[in-house]
Amino acid sequence: MTIPQARRPRRAWWILLLLGALVLAGAAALAFSPGFRLAPPAAFGEELAVDLSEGDHAIYVTPSDQWSEIECTGTFPGGGVLQLRPDMTQQGLLIPEAWDAQGSFSVGIPSPGTITCDGPVADGRFTVGPVMTFFTVVGAVLLAIPGILLVIAGVVVGAVQSRRP
Repeated sequence: MTIPQARRPRRAWWILLLLGALVLAGAAALAFSPGFRLAPPAAFGEELAVDLSEGDHAIYVTPSDQWSEIECTGTFPGGGVLQLRPDMTQQGLLIPEAWDAQGSFSVGIPSPGTITCDGPVADGRFTVGPVMTFFTVVGAVLLAIPGILLVIAGVVVGAVQSRRP
């Protein structure tokens, strides 16, 4: 037995809202998840012990009022020395706390190491985390646009369907 067309529940707007919410959640995860994967911060002048995976990592500082005068050094097993590169596409982190990008570095093999940052800011802190680039931010925005459009479409379709008898 089939349900007549007029009595069928119309759920297209719920599907659009759900898809839009999922896409927006993905965009938020892309934009904000690096901020939740930071090492515990250390004060300027202190040594931060980190266990790093292979690949690129970033050093973030707060505050960075005098960015060019902040210096970071580090050592890794086997005589490896931190070679910090200023990455012009690297972005700061906003959530859960504001961190400014100081630079990035690469580790060839997973290893523990120590990093120290120092600068003229008395209450400055630093931490290590994943690299957040300009292209990651652009990707999150480009992912958020269809999510917003899906949510808007869901609201419009829901409004139109609720007005029909």
